[in-house]
Amino acid sequence: MRQITSRIIKRNFFVALLLAPFVPVVLALGTGGYLFWNHVQQGGLDSLSLLARSHARMVDSYLDDCLGDLALVEGRFAGGDKVEMRSVLENLQRKRGGITDVALVDQNGSVRGYAGPGVFKGTHTVPGRWLEEALERGSSVSGVMAGQMGLPYTVIARRISMGGEPFVLRASLDPEVFTRMVMDVREDGTEVFLVTRKGEIIAGSEGQTLIRERELFGPAFWDRVGGAFLDDRSGAAYASRVLKHAGWIVAVREYSPVFFRTADSTVLFLVLSVLCGGIIVFLSSLYLTGYVEKMLRQREGEREQLREQLYRAGRLAELGEMAAGFAHEINNPLQVMKSEQAYMEMLLQDFRERAGSDAGLLADVEEMAGGVGQIKVQIDRCARITHSILSFGRAGEVEVQNVELGRFIPEVLRMVQKKVQLNNIDLRVAVAASRLVVQVDPGRLQQVLLNLLNNAIHAVGDVTDGRTGDISLTCAPEGSDRVRISIRDNGMGVTPENQKLIFTPFFTTKPAGSGTGLGLSVCHGLVDSMNGVLDFESVPGRGSTFFIVLPRVPSPSA
Repeated sequence: MRQITSRIIKRNFFVALLLAPFVPVVLALGTGGYLFWNHVQQGGLDSLSLLARSHARMVDSYLDDCLGDLALVEGRFAGGDKVEMRSVLENLQRKRGGITDVALVDQNGSVRGYAGPGVFKGTHTVPGRWLEEALERGSSVSGVMAGQMGLPYTVIARRISMGGEPFVLRASLDPEVFTRMVMDVREDGTEVFLVTRKGEIIAGSEGQTLIRERELFGPAFWDRVGGAFLDDRSGAAYASRVLKHAGWIVAVREYSPVFFRTADSTVLFLVLSVLCGGIIVFLSSLYLTGYVEKMLRQREGEREQLREQLYRAGRLAELGEMAAGFAHEINNPLQVMKSEQAYMEMLLQDFRERAGSDAGLLADVEEMAGGVGQIKVQIDRCARITHSILSFGRAGEVEVQNVELGRFIPEVLRMVQKKVQLNNIDLRVAVAASRLVVQVDPGRLQQVLLNLLNNAIHAVGDVTDGRTGDISLTCAPEGSDRVRISIRDNGMGVTPENQKLIFTPFFTTKPAGSGTGLGLSVCHGLVDSMNGVLDFESVPGRGSTFFIVLPRVPSPSA
């Protein structure tokens, strides 16, 4: 069941780590890509609009110049004879290429003068809409028309005054002029057309001339003349400008692959960024998931270890209660034995008096007295042991009183004296001669000192380099209001990484089954409740010194 839970946690955590950064990144890139795409599209349309505007301005400027040249001729005519007309034609051709002939037409449409190719004989100058517009507006530009022999031409006309009467000076333009004009400024992948409202292509950047194909542009083009747009149906971008002459239209067309080629590298960069980011997020999620799984397993192991330590601590607490019960029960027969021992001493005294001068009997009495004395010593020893056990068991009951350390510390040392001797440890004690009194619970202070002494004995026992075990306990005043109790050993010391955890509950460096890891943690809390300080100094490989600093009770003489 635990493996299934761990697998589910791992899977859910991996998915969360994968989606948490990836979804915002995808949304950000998607939004940025959409905005960038619109920016590229708008930039491309603006570029096409600028191109259409520049072409329209160029064609308009050319037509304006041609009409201006016609206006400059006014005043040079005397009667429009052939010589005058030839002179005008030559002057116009020198200034502007593409003018094929000129004609002077009166308001009735009669040709008064003509100069041009002899084959035309002026018969193609038949008046049309251009004559009416020139007389009415002062100038006119016609569409492309087919003249004799099928050659296309465009009429530009200018109203002039001669002898007080209105005349129209017209010239024929070869549409090839406009074709060369748009072809000279064309760009790679971009098509430029000069078209009429009827869909006639006057000139194209691909050399088109007089093509009547309205379908050459998509239907959307004719509904949006004068603007720029992207036709999704045809996949082409259009921009157009209407000329001020003849209603001609300059149209620019560019297909999507060319239109969006500036964005290709950026799109490729975005795709690679998403791919690389996805790989990084995936690998990071995989690593973090493995790390979290490892930590979960470690915490699970620590929890199991903690449960085991709590179980052992409970068993130790039960053993402590049982030991206190045993000590209490042992005290009862000890009291009986002590009473009997006192009675035996009274009997021995009576036997001495009865023996009188009988040396043999007195020797027997003294031998019996020695045995009774030994019984008394052992009874007192058992009483001290049971008293210590009961005092230790009552440590939870706070009974604060003045404790003179000069007397208290030797009593505590007697409880570990046998253990020190069995481990062949040199125990040195140095207690200041001055009277040192602290106000504490003696049971709790005894518990702290016993724990520190037992830890020192264990630390010295771990030495493997042949050194003789050495433990020293010192008790001396520190300043005028404190007492310092130090317990130093020459064991293996505490490593730097373990020094941070030394007072952590259930932390122990002892082998499994040898300690609960609660001793120093409990001692730290007990000393803190005495308004004291428990701390240590340790050098790995050389030993440790644990010290207790407690408030000192001023002596009456002070």
